[in-house]
Amino acid sequence: MIVTATFAGLAAGMFCSPPSQAQSSPPKFDVEPFWPKPLPKLWVTGEIGGVCVDAQDHVFLLNRRDLTDNEMDAGDQAPPVIEFDPAGNVINSFGEPDVVPSGFHGCTVDRENNVWLTGSDDGIVQKYTHDGSKLLLQIGKRGVVDSSDGTLKGKALNSSHRGFYKPAGIAIDPQNGDVYVADL
Repeated sequence: MIVTATFAGLAAGMFCSPPSQAQSSPPKFDVEPFWPKPLPKLWVTGEIGGVCVDAQDHVFLLNRRDLTDNEMDAGDQAPPVIEFDPAGNVINSFGEPDVVPSGFHGCTVDRENNVWLTGSDDGIVQKYTHDGSKLLLQIGKRGVVDSSDGTLKGKALNSSHRGFYKPAGIAIDPQNGDVYVADL
């Protein structure tokens, strides 16, 4: 089952927990300066469009691939999706730039260890095998968005049962597998 909703309305109620009692001290976070390890093959990333973690504490980083000319001179464009093990080593990467969602905005890993990706620039949500070797599902048609004129310039309608306007966030119910997409 796939449920879509406008981002402002759904995110506030679904993803925010109720206020809790005041904590005696705020959480403490430590920077791990050597995580992740240096990227292989002189890879350089652009903006990071999303980060998600699987059940084995592997971290998936979504590379928007929007490098400047100076950055391109410094190395080679990193793949769209990069997987790190808990120690910060790159253990996998995948994604063809013309196939994965454009304008990465979010990701999640479901209970079957599949990786879901959203991109706010082309109206699609995709589901891949954990290693990215196979696209299992695509919801929406690349470049066709749920707007008054079918483009990102049109007024968002958020009324389609088959596509999105600007899919941003994604969550999977771990109990029943329902998919929730925040659509801007």
